[in-house]
Amino acid sequence: MRQGKDHYFFFSTLSMQFIGALRAVPEGVAIRIDVSPGSRYCGVSGFNPWRQTICIKLTERPQMGKANEQLVKYLALLFNKPLDEVQFISGHTSTRKVVLLCNTVVDEVESVINAAVPK
Repeated sequence: MRQGKDHYFFFSTLSMQFIGALRAVPEGVAIRIDVSPGSRYCGVSGFNPWRQTICIKLTERPQMGKANEQLVKYLALLFNKPLDEVQFISGHTSTRKVVLLCNTVVDEVESVINAAVPK
């Protein structure tokens, strides 16, 4: 078997694609998100490996909590959850947020985000 850095990297990317962005907690999954408000479309735009965040674009501006409301509605729709199962842990006034998705597992979140990322 081949030894080396590239072999280790290949193995680590297979085990978990969004390393650092998703964390299992007793209530569900905590997701580290980096939002871009005021974009042309609303959706998942990718993964930032340096910040270890899922990048999500929002059409609403960050005024009067409209972008946060749109983020909660978008995540609830994306994961087919009621609005009360998507909760902010931190980042109410920041572009970097941590959101709790209740009653779910990391594998499910990972597969839904993979499907939502534009190819």
